[in-house]
Amino acid sequence: MPALREVQRRFGAALSSADGEDDALPLLAGDDVRNRALLSIYRATSIANATAALRLAYPVCRLITGDDYFDALARRYRAACPSSDGDLNRYGERFAAFLDDFEPVRALPYLPDVARLEWSVHVATMAADARPAGGELFAGLAPDALAALRLRMTPGFALHASRWPVADIWLQHQPEADGSHQLRLTIDLDLPQQAVVWREGHRVRVDALQPATHALWRALVDGAPLGEAWAAASAADPHFDLAAAVTQALAGGWLHLPETLGEPT
Repeated sequence: MPALREVQRRFGAALSSADGEDDALPLLAGDDVRNRALLSIYRATSIANATAALRLAYPVCRLITGDDYFDALARRYRAACPSSDGDLNRYGERFAAFLDDFEPVRALPYLPDVARLEWSVHVATMAADARPAGGELFAGLAPDALAALRLRMTPGFALHASRWPVADIWLQHQPEADGSHQLRLTIDLDLPQQAVVWREGHRVRVDALQPATHALWRALVDGAPLGEAWAAASAADPHFDLAAAVTQALAGGWLHLPETLGEPT
């Protein structure tokens, strides 16, 4: 009997393609005809589960491509990127990178970046609960202490910068968007866009950000203190309004309230 790793490899190959059945059959007891039929059933179930997982994680990509095309993409993705995790919620993590290198989607050049945004939305739906910060996070801080403040974002918060209007595309494909899943004529596909993803209660939200605001939060997420992040935002826009950006963050619950306010890292 082959080692366990080899048994798993052969069985996995048989679930991936009928071409792998001949190597797997010697591992199985009983009639080969019956075992081929059973492998076919298991393979169909595996493909259906993987496709369903991708449909759940990437509903906007599915609306853009259409069901049949998306299901074909899901099968190609499954062949190229087999699941390495027992939790199918994490199965589609490499889908955007797969689309980057998949020639047939070149006609939809914005699709990989939309997929990146959608994966952040998917991750945010599973993010842990956290107590968002209010104005108490900044209360009583001297200017030097405020400049040195390092902020932490609530779980599920994510930023995106794309050469495509990914936030507009995502928003246009939501059920509340005029009941339509067609791109509005007003969306300029040549317009680069920065986007933010966060969870507000049980709902995941997506919005576009101005470049300077994105620069602020990008620097903060990367660990810069508030003073350095403010400088990065001001470099992008000399008229950048820090108070307005912080107000937006507090209203959306973007900032995590640390257990010890004296150590907001």
